[in-house]
Amino acid sequence: MATDVFTQLSGMIQPTLFGQNVINLSTKTNRMIQSGILTPDDQFGAHLLDSTEDTMTLPFTNDLEGDPDPWTDTDDISVSGVTTGKQRAMRLRLVKAFGYTDIAQQFSISNPADVIASRFANFWSNSEQKLLMAILAGVFGNTDIATAKMFDDSSNNFSARGFLATINKLGDLQDQTFNKIAVNSSAYAEMKLQNMIDTVQPNVAVGPFGTYNGMQIVVDDDLPLDANGVATSYIFGNGAIGYYVANPSDSTEVEREARKNGGRTNIINRRTETIHVKGTSVADGFSAAGQTATIDELSKPSTWEIVKNVDPRSIHVVAYKAKVSTDFLPKQKASSASTTPAK
Repeated sequence: MATDVFTQLSGMIQPTLFGQNVINLSTKTNRMIQSGILTPDDQFGAHLLDSTEDTMTLPFTNDLEGDPDPWTDTDDISVSGVTTGKQRAMRLRLVKAFGYTDIAQQFSISNPADVIASRFANFWSNSEQKLLMAILAGVFGNTDIATAKMFDDSSNNFSARGFLATINKLGDLQDQTFNKIAVNSSAYAEMKLQNMIDTVQPNVAVGPFGTYNGMQIVVDDDLPLDANGVATSYIFGNGAIGYYVANPSDSTEVEREARKNGGRTNIINRRTETIHVKGTSVADGFSAAGQTATIDELSKPSTWEIVKNVDPRSIHVVAYKAKVSTDFLPKQKASSASTTPAK
C-alpha cells in the first residue's frame, strides 16, 4: 500500500506550534544572537504586527539637558521641558516554502520531510545573518554615519592601532560600552599573528575565539572582505542591534498538491521581523519598491540616516576597514589549464 505522505507530515509538523518552535531554535543556533550582537527587544516586538506599513516608528525620551540657572529672589525659576525623538525601523515580512514530491520521498536517501522540519530554523538563522550584513553595509555606506562611526584605513595594514582608533569613535564612552568584535577569519588570522588575542584563564567563560582588550571576538566569514584584501570589522556595544521576530496569523501551513509533479507536499513558513541599528533611522525619503523592503534596499546607503538631533555616539557600533596580509586571504581554486593531447 502506498504511504500517505501528508498524514506522516501532519503528525510531525503542527502548524500552530511549528512557527514558534522555528523561532526558538533559530535563536539558539544564531551565533549573532548568542554572542549578544543581536538583542531581542520587546519594544520592537510590541509593534511588529500592529500595522501593514513597511516601517515602524519607535519613540524615545532624551536625557535631561542644559545648565543650571542662578538662584535668586529677583528672577523666576525657568522650567525646561523633557524632549523626545523617534527612529524608524524596518518591518520585514518574509516567507519561505520548501517542498518535495512523493517520488522524491520514496527514493531519497534522507527523508525530505525530516530535513525540512529539522533545518528550517537553521535556514532562518542564515537568512537573518544575511539581513544583518546588508543592513550594516547600508548603514555604514551612509556618508554621515561613516564619518562619525567608521575608521577607514583601507590603504594601511590591519593593526592594533587601527582598532584603537576605531574604538575611539565613541569618545569617553568607549571602555564601558564596547564588548564584542566581529571579524572575518582573515582579519582574525592577523589578530593572532600580531598577538592581539588576550590570554584567557581556563575558568573564564568566553566565546571560542577568545577576547581582545576584554571584548569577545566573533569570527564569521560573512563579514566583508573585498577583492583588494580590505576587511571590514565591526565593534559592538551590548544591545546595539535591536531584533525581534513575530508569528503572523497562519505563519505555518502544510499544503498538499495531489496533482502537481505527481503529488507534492509543501511547508510554508511566514514571519515578520526587524533588525535595527539603534541610533539610526530609516531615511525619511525611503519607500520600498514593493510591500516590504528587500535585501538590496537594506544595503543601500540612501535607506538610512542618523536619528535627527541626537548625538551620533548613541550608535553603539563602529566599523574598521584595513588590509589583511595576502597570506591570509582565502585561496581560490586554480583554473585548469587547457591541454591538447599529443598525437
